[in-house]
Amino acid sequence: MLNRKIALTLTGLLAANVAFALPGFTDEAPKSSVDTCVAAVDESADFANARTVLHNVETEERRISGHKMAIRTIVFGEGETVIREYASSCSVNDQDEIKRFKIRQKGA
Repeated sequence: MLNRKIALTLTGLLAANVAFALPGFTDEAPKSSVDTCVAAVDESADFANARTVLHNVETEERRISGHKMAIRTIVFGEGETVIREYASSCSVNDQDEIKRFKIRQKGA
């Protein structure tokens, strides 16, 4: 059975603390939007022989509505061995609908 852990790292979490002082002013996407884009990566990426999968997500607001994200996905095998790496971009609207999604395997 494939035993894998998915770690999600949101950069700029410290900036989210500033949002408490200035409500409504944050570039961070809501968790539901991030989950939508990470699910799209999970559907497209090859996790064969993976022991650990790390998604590093950076978000910013779109000019229209919603957020755009850059997602770096690293697939680890045994130990610290990187077996695949992906770069993705994803744009979602305020209803968490994907408007644009691209993924490419790095180094391939």
